[in-house]
Amino acid sequence: MLVNTSKLFRYVLFFLVVVTTIYFLFLVREILFIFAVGAVLAYLLFRPVSFIERRGVKRVWAILILYLATLIFLLAFFSFAVPGIVRELSELADLIPVYASEVQDIADKMGKIQMPGKLSDILRGNLIKIENSVYLFLKRFVGGIYDFLGKIFAIIFSPILAFYIMNDWEKIRDGCLNMLSPRARREITILFKQIDSVLIEFFKGHFIVAVFVGTMIGISAAVLGVKFPLLLGILSGITNLIPYFGAFLGGVPAVAVALSQSLPLAVYMTIAILVVQQLEGSIITPKIIGDRLGMHPLLIVFSLLTGGKLLGVWGMLVAVPLAATLKVLAGWAYLKAVDK
Repeated sequence: MLVNTSKLFRYVLFFLVVVTTIYFLFLVREILFIFAVGAVLAYLLFRPVSFIERRGVKRVWAILILYLATLIFLLAFFSFAVPGIVRELSELADLIPVYASEVQDIADKMGKIQMPGKLSDILRGNLIKIENSVYLFLKRFVGGIYDFLGKIFAIIFSPILAFYIMNDWEKIRDGCLNMLSPRARREITILFKQIDSVLIEFFKGHFIVAVFVGTMIGISAAVLGVKFPLLLGILSGITNLIPYFGAFLGGVPAVAVALSQSLPLAVYMTIAILVVQQLEGSIITPKIIGDRLGMHPLLIVFSLLTGGKLLGVWGMLVAVPLAATLKVLAGWAYLKAVDK
């Protein structure tokens, strides 16, 4: 009886410690977010730092050189691109009432069309759904901007945290591994090397492809005379980080803007997008990315739809690398279960 009471006490104590820890982590979730951003930034930058370090430069100076190069790039980007982005955003803000008025006129004309009762009710209901969807999208977009500004501390402090993480990379890694047994240490090292290989290939490949697509779409829009070529190029590049659906998400705004100018221009813009996507799909992506993720297309589509359902566009951006990581973990867990 005494043994059972002691065991029950340990279980209750363990449960209380777990609950207290979870509650504490919930209270400091904003701080954890900053550390998580810093850790991800350190993970992405550690390879360039190691590359510089292998050239005979000390770790601290290698990090500072990389930061300086990044700062110069950002300053150049803000000097050349931001004025154009601001100008195009101002023009877009001026045109939004015009576009809204045109859409309202079209809706009014469609509302005056005499249709059978049921068909008229269906059309009216769909128009209301479209209006609500547009309103919800704008609301989420503005909310996303405020949320981004609310994370400004993470943007400021994450590079500082990343600096300390990269500078003590081996100490942090060895400190974590030393808490495990030698056997578990070897297994975890092999597992994380597999995950690291998958993630790095994904980030490198899709970043290069996104830059290519965004640049080509922006140039095509500028050459054809479509409004807001810089914004359209940046949007196409960002959305192209989403496999399969990215081409559609980035192409629709470009065609819509071109269509607001003229129908032939929309046709030319559509052709340009199709040509760029064919180049990307048949030449660029197979050579740069290939099948390094080792994931079936159905699994990728499922991951994207799930990520979009849970977290919207941000969920779609992180869905594939997260699914690839879970796939490696699931394979490792299955092998462990079979070995036993």
